[in-house]
Amino acid sequence: MFKFLIFLILLAGSSLFVTEVFSLEIELQKESDRIIESKGWLMPEEHSLREHLQIIIDQREFQKRISVGLLSKNPNDIKLPDNIEAISSNPKISSMVITNEFACAPTKIDKACVIIEVEREELGDNLAEMKKAAREITDKIVADGVIVFTPEFYSSTFQAKSGLNVDEIKRLGEKGSVAKVVYTIHKQPTNELFTALSTMLLSNEIRTSGGFYNIAEKLSENYFSEFTVTIIPLENEMLRELHISLLCSNEIRELVSCDRLYDELTSGDQGKIDEQIARGDISPLDIMQVENISRSKMFLDEFLPLNSVIQVLILSEEDLQVKSVNSNVIENLQHLGDIQESGWFFTSKAGQKIDARYIFGQESSVSKNDLVFSIGSYSENDIEIKEIEGDSGGGCLIATAAFGSEMAPQVQLLREIRDNTVLQTESGTAFMTGFSQFYYSFSPAIADYERENPAFKESVKLTLTPLLSSLTLLQYADIDSESEMLGYGIGVILLNIGMYFVAPAILIMTVKKRIN
Repeated sequence: MFKFLIFLILLAGSSLFVTEVFSLEIELQKESDRIIESKGWLMPEEHSLREHLQIIIDQREFQKRISVGLLSKNPNDIKLPDNIEAISSNPKISSMVITNEFACAPTKIDKACVIIEVEREELGDNLAEMKKAAREITDKIVADGVIVFTPEFYSSTFQAKSGLNVDEIKRLGEKGSVAKVVYTIHKQPTNELFTALSTMLLSNEIRTSGGFYNIAEKLSENYFSEFTVTIIPLENEMLRELHISLLCSNEIRELVSCDRLYDELTSGDQGKIDEQIARGDISPLDIMQVENISRSKMFLDEFLPLNSVIQVLILSEEDLQVKSVNSNVIENLQHLGDIQESGWFFTSKAGQKIDARYIFGQESSVSKNDLVFSIGSYSENDIEIKEIEGDSGGGCLIATAAFGSEMAPQVQLLREIRDNTVLQTESGTAFMTGFSQFYYSFSPAIADYERENPAFKESVKLTLTPLLSSLTLLQYADIDSESEMLGYGIGVILLNIGMYFVAPAILIMTVKKRIN
């Protein structure tokens, strides 16, 4: 019999949601070795690194937050100075945060902060005595500086521990409260902090393995993004977190306008969160302004289905419901078979809170189109899985990268011809099945290179033009039988062979004869 497996996903996108929103505990129940072998299931392996992308759409508070986090309990993944490492053995410390979050010190908005939470128990019998004891503890921690910063004391207050809900606060009483000691430090832009501190704190393997690290790096380039390092001592180890987040609102004047961000980044409305909510189509990667997202290469040779998670959290004043998804729906996370495939797992799929978590299963990347799901008014009907035939691998990757968006007319043309013409016949479906296996063996690499190299992107765009011109002929063809599909298909293939190979060969031979 095999081991009893327990997995804990810590989906932390901001210090406000470390405990509640981001925790997802999964207990995989025992299966017999015979069942595992017969179904070809993979056994999950272990890796200390977790990478998470969280998008919070809070319609109640009129704000949105995007956050990318890297988490680990391994000191080799996220390395801290000795004076900070020492808090792991200090039972009085609840957490420590280093952040350039706006107004973390309300009367000194030009400063960043170091925030240390000290357990309230046994600090003293009166407020003055407790504040003094708490500061003595934290002063020792910051006496030699914090990473590269020299902190200055700002304030000491008492509050509930970060991440506790109202019921937990009532139940824990004094044990649920902490002394919050704040120090100010020199404030730097997030891109500078990320460049400097990620080199100091993160292992070289994390920084060179791509994945969500690349998304965090891109997000840090936004002027309004915020940098946070969180350290949480646990029983025999310490949780280390590095987050890049962006908070925006179209209603709260003190926050940057969400629409302004996308006006600077894109010419369309696909990424605008309010536009997505109005349409009822949620596209996480349109919000992030990327075509696909890959996992860290550190996970490539291992089966680590829960180490990379994408979360979308929608908080609404009206009852909503998930209507459909463009990929797989994972109904439960109880058995080993539940984590073999990629897909969305909904911890809450209806009501005033939609909580969607995407896990990668055995996949190393996911495209923008596969992450789309739709929401609407509550109707009690179950989720309908929207199957996308012939699209395994994620869509017209090369054309999408060349023309900038899946909504580009050229990409829509390819999809319409595939879905409405080619896939309507058995011969067309058979052709697309074989072609897809070949196409998706190399297209992700070409699409990635297009995004990295503008000159190559333009050359691909130019190369695709004759193909698109020839395929428009199929829009005007009346194909009602298998023979007509074969006839038109072979004709288009021969036409493209002529344009891409025969015509250039004739031109080269003609030029060569004239030169000679």
